[in-house]
Amino acid sequence: MISRRAVLRGMSQAATVAAAPPLMLDALRSSKAHAAQLEPLTIGIGGFTFAYLPLLVAISAKHTEEEGLEVSLVNTGSGSNTMAAMIGGSIDVAGLVMSDLILAASKGQKIKAFAPLMSQYASDAVISTQAAKKTGITPDMPLQERMARLKGLTLAVSSRGSGIDKLWRYLLTLGGLNPDRDVTLTVVKLDQMYSALRSGQIDGFNCTAPANNRAVEEGLAVWVARPSHGEVPGLENFLYTTLCARPDFLASRADISARMLRALTKASDLIGRDPAIAAKLMGERFFPETDLKLIGSAVSDQRTTVSVPLRLTEQQFQQNAEFMQRFNEEVGGVTYGDVVDSRLLKG
Repeated sequence: MISRRAVLRGMSQAATVAAAPPLMLDALRSSKAHAAQLEPLTIGIGGFTFAYLPLLVAISAKHTEEEGLEVSLVNTGSGSNTMAAMIGGSIDVAGLVMSDLILAASKGQKIKAFAPLMSQYASDAVISTQAAKKTGITPDMPLQERMARLKGLTLAVSSRGSGIDKLWRYLLTLGGLNPDRDVTLTVVKLDQMYSALRSGQIDGFNCTAPANNRAVEEGLAVWVARPSHGEVPGLENFLYTTLCARPDFLASRADISARMLRALTKASDLIGRDPAIAAKLMGERFFPETDLKLIGSAVSDQRTTVSVPLRLTEQQFQQNAEFMQRFNEEVGGVTYGDVVDSRLLKG
């Protein structure tokens, strides 16, 4: 049954359209037609961070709309929540780190990457300026020495076994330290790490931009390790985050995957070619409460973490698998074909 209120609302809307000037009427019709032509696509991400930089730029620069896609982002709050949503079928596509896909495949869960997001490990580590003075760490020191001097510090991880946890452990071993004995790894929520550093609860953290860039630009922290700039041995040109989906979705909706790939290619090109424009569009859309100057400098700083042309190679897969095996994760039986849909991307 149609309510009287609905009828009156419809009459009011019709009257508004009828009274509109011809040019406005054409614009209204064009806008409705455009919206009707866009195909909906739901993408889950673990938070609004630069781990998904090309995706955020593709949406804010309207490259996804140019490809006929109406993308809805779902902030799940963590990679594990995104994985659960992907397996449960409540999202179409997920932004996940490559290692999560490999681990899922080792457990018999079928999810495949079809496009790269960050083609370089993008989680950079900072320590407070006070901790740097106490330990004598300076930016011009060799990486090994910087890591060795972290002994005795309290460093934040988002959870045990997380990518942040693994990176700290890897970095610390480069300096000859035992992560379980020589430092304190304490769990802090990702969105609270900056505040925890500022209040002195922790001495350092690693994450993707812009929280770490903010701490450095404000003089609160100094860089101590920059995988995003390729300075960490074993993590050069490391495939970090990807867009992925269930095999049935990729088989039946190959056109959507191809359109999303084209949108990401345009976004990655824009980031490399004009990071200031990419930052302005993304900042206004997804980081409205963050200083646009900070977003701009962070995008410029991180622009080399995305690449054109986009590739998902067997070498990238192997590098991820070898990194995971450092932490005794049983992924030896997983193959490239188990976790990558290479129909759209070759190489």
